Amino acid sequence: MSAAKSTAAPRLFVAPERLQPPEPVRLVGAEHHYLTRVLRLRVGDPVVLLDGQGRQCPAKVVKVDGERVALHCESATQATTSGPELVLLCGLLKGDKQDFVIQKATELGAHTVVPVVCQRSVPQLEKERADKRQQRWTRIALAAAQQCRRPDVPQVAGLTPFAEAIAPAEAASTLSLLLYEGLAPPLHTLLPPERNLETPQAWAEVRLLIGPEGGFTDAEVAAAVAAGFAPISLGPRVLRAETAVVAALAVLQYALAAGSPP
Repeated sequence: MSAAKSTAAPRLFVAPERLQPPEPVRLVGAEHHYLTRVLRLRVGDPVVLLDGQGRQCPAKVVKVDGERVALHCESATQATTSGPELVLLCGLLKGDKQDFVIQKATELGAHTVVPVVCQRSVPQLEKERADKRQQRWTRIALAAAQQCRRPDVPQVAGLTPFAEAIAPAEAASTLSLLLYEGLAPPLHTLLPPERNLETPQAWAEVRLLIGPEGGFTDAEVAAAVAAGFAPISLGPRVLRAETAVVAALAVLQYALAAGSPP
């Protein structure tokens, strides 16, 4: 990677209700510190403001003092996306492994991330701890989206029971996939010219179900298949759960992008 400093304007997510051009956006606290102390922005410097839902607004710093930064933007535009929405249903992992999954799923374009409580999930979180963990995951997703220049932030659901996570999709345009360690067609069969499923344009949503460290039980696999999930494989190697998430999402993103209209 080049050592040259990027000239791209820094990006900052703000609450949707605060992004109402041409009203100025005033930032205090941590946001003020980030722009003035970390990025050292001054009056006239550009910033891109985003609302986390796809709207973005080029802005400029118009005032800086010891407590707040004022930004001005003329208008906001809605980012356009193509292809199906990607939903990651990931078995709850231990400690910072789940943090890693949230971060990488954000970078790899997941629209929604659902931590799933499986029979072999080691963490057993009480509601208060689970709520705090979800708040942490939401912050991780926001920071990752800002870093990788996404115009939106994926939704991070709360802890979801397995039976609820695999509930049959309401829409016929949903493709549901189960990453399986046993005998199953390889995931690369989604790619041209070997694609043996309908083209990605036909799907409005793709759900990817991946197990925790200990994998799924036979009963969970059977329940997922009965709910409409098609077993697929990443090959003969047994991957760590967090590695499998990254590998599967990367292959899916390639497949979906390859099948999307230009």
